[in-house]
Amino acid sequence: MKEMGLDIPVVIVTINKTESKDLVLFDFNCPELIPVSGTFIKTGFIQYLLCNNTRYETSLPKPTEGYPFPIKLSITSTHPQLLDNQKLFNELIDQVYQFSRMYWKSVRQQNLPVTIKYPEMVAQIAPHFDGLEIPQFGKDNLWFL
Repeated sequence: MKEMGLDIPVVIVTINKTESKDLVLFDFNCPELIPVSGTFIKTGFIQYLLCNNTRYETSLPKPTEGYPFPIKLSITSTHPQLLDNQKLFNELIDQVYQFSRMYWKSVRQQNLPVTIKYPEMVAQIAPHFDGLEIPQFGKDNLWFL
């Protein structure tokens, strides 16, 4: 965008798909120590840890749902002054969290947002197409869902 002479602020949220095992959160008010889903903490200047599990205020995850570790987020911007805006960070982290609740295959919240899950699904299915182009049918609907 700089080459095009555009001075448009861009904020990039990097989602580390590898679940954090080196940094974890505990909720000492919960017997299982699992933080409430949506809880996040700042771990660095632009880095956060987001708990994206199925523990809500009044319920714990079922044993079959597992206990996913938090995901790491990094937030950068083309306009460094935006990195001083904590409200913006909160809104972006909430957006990542809300996108993890939009998974169409299940009513259970996913650990990763659909912005990561859906492209991964496309990448897994696309090699099974004949030829190098998506068939016309796939161009007019959300076939990968």
